[in-house]
Formats: sequence, structure tokens, C-alpha cells
Amino acid sequence: MNRLIRLCFIIGSCLVASNPLQAQVHTFEIRLGSHPVGTVEARCNINGAAKHMEIKSSLETRFVSKFTDISCDYNNNVLVQSLVTRSSGKNSDDAKATITRREGARYLINVEGEQSALNNTEILHSVSDLYFAEPKQINRVYSETLGKFLVLKALGNGEYELTLPDGKKNFYRYQKGALKEVEVNHTLGKAFIVRTG
Repeated sequence: MNRLIRLCFIIGSCLVASNPLQAQVHTFEIRLGSHPVGTVEARCNINGAAKHMEIKSSLETRFVSKFTDISCDYNNNVLVQSLVTRSSGKNSDDAKATITRREGARYLINVEGEQSALNNTEILHSVSDLYFAEPKQINRVYSETLGKFLVLKALGNGEYELTLPDGKKNFYRYQKGALKEVEVNHTLGKAFIVRTG
């Protein structure tokens, strides 16, 4: 009888170990001042050496409606491809896209029709990664939206400063390794992305 119980335990453990890890899903509220104006859902699925991340955000104010979908695929911790689509949601004709695709030792990048390439590099960390883990000892991340690397600086106490090409800075704040808040300096003013679940 003990052998049967041990055998069932071993088989059950093997089945659990062979299944892909459960998805991480985090939800955030976008706030301008104290007013909620949108949501962000961040989802990460890991299956063996493959990692797939999706960040979906929607922002609606009296003046602006903005919808953004980010999708990233990694293999063996290296970005293979990403797709970012942005629209006002009113019609699909205003949609803008950024596509990054790895080909050999380089990445081909298409930002709203403008082509460029990153040669002899591997993208190991992107802005999407910031939603799932504190970026300890990382000093640059790839912006899937802008198609370029951005400087990331640790400020201490779980706070990180991300510098955008125009000089504006966003701040990512972590507690026990989990993202709790992003302070975004935007054309609409200062916004906060606050974790809700």
C-alpha cells in the first residue's frame, strides 16, 4: 500500500512539473490626479524556454481615448519578436504599429513604417519585463513601443528611473520585488499606474 501511495505521489509530481507554469496576471489602474482614467492588464506565460508577455492598456478622458496592446515573445531569455499597436479606438484606420523581429544576429525594427536595425545584439530585457519583476542590476531596457534602448537607473528602496529619448523620466516603484506603481510624465501631465490586483 505504501508503495502505491509513493508511486501516485511521484506520478503526480511529474505531471505537475511537466505542465507549463501558470500565467502571471497583474492589473493596474491609471490615475490622473485622484481620478481613474484607464486600466492596464499585464499577463506573462512561461512554457519551458518560451516566454510570452502581453500588456493591454486603455485610457479614456474627455479629450483623449488611447488603446495600446503590447505582445512580446522570448526564447531562452532573448527577445524573438514584439508587436505594439496603438489606436484611439474610434476606427482601425488610425492604428499605429511598432514591430521588432530577430533575424540572425540582428533585429529588424519597423516604427510606423520607418525601418531600422540593431546589429550584433541580444535584447534580454524590455519595458514589458518591468511589470513582472524588479530589474535588479539592469541598466538598460528595450522599448518595444519606441524601437530603441532606454537607460534604467536604480535609485534605491525599490525605485527605478527610466529615461525617455525626449529627456522625460518615468519612475517604477517595487515592494518586495513586485511592481506597485509607475509614475509617468506624459503630455497630459503626471499620471500614475497603480497596482490593483
